[in-house]
Amino acid sequence: MSHKQAGPYPQQPQQPAPRRKTALIVTGIAVALAVIVATAYFTLGVEGAGDVDRVSNSGVTVHSKGYELVAPESVDAYQKSSPGSAPGKLNAEQQKEAERLGVGNARAVSGIYNAPNPDSGEPAKVGGRRLSFDGLYGDIADPATALDKYLANVGERGFKGDGKKRGLVMEPVGSAVVVKPAGFEGALMKCQDVKVAGDKGAASPKGGEADFRIPVCAWADYSTLGGANVFELAQPVTGGPGASREEVAALTAELYRTARRKP
Repeated sequence: MSHKQAGPYPQQPQQPAPRRKTALIVTGIAVALAVIVATAYFTLGVEGAGDVDRVSNSGVTVHSKGYELVAPESVDAYQKSSPGSAPGKLNAEQQKEAERLGVGNARAVSGIYNAPNPDSGEPAKVGGRRLSFDGLYGDIADPATALDKYLANVGERGFKGDGKKRGLVMEPVGSAVVVKPAGFEGALMKCQDVKVAGDKGAASPKGGEADFRIPVCAWADYSTLGGANVFELAQPVTGGPGASREEVAALTAELYRTARRKP
């Protein structure tokens, strides 16, 4: 949004309160990160398509027109952690951004999902994974270009949100690549690895010092443009690669099957 990582904290039997406090701080960082990542993509610049693996629209079925998006209640083992956003209209600025991506008459939807902590007997440890989903739907004349623009500038301006730095920045690693997970047909999908690091020019969030990577995967067809990422809740402290690109691509394919519907 597949749950293996436990928190790295040593046992501190003489000081239980600080241990719980540390876990809460790290959990707070993870929650904040998920929200920021889930809302980052459509506020990023889309001036150019950048260094991407080019594809044509030949793999996109014309029958993909006329769909809308919803946030499903679950995605494989991931359960929705909040109501998410119902399909909603965009304001004027967001509408212009969506049009620059190539989505006309756009509406947006999003959802955040959790996989359970594998260390349920140790509530002070941070574990499990979080999946963030966001999408636009409307009229897409050129799915290949819309997909390229969606992924090309991931991290170009860092976490924008309210327009201010939040102590974390996203940086693309390599180029977006075409993926074709099992059962995914009628649309295009690409994945982009992203490095998340502390902003050297701003105060980083307390408790999270490690750089880490997350895969971002997205699809496009003639009416929907959606993406997903997954990170381990312990990654802000432990670092490391986390979920594999193949796993996130498979989850994104599951979202494609379950989030699209005819109105």
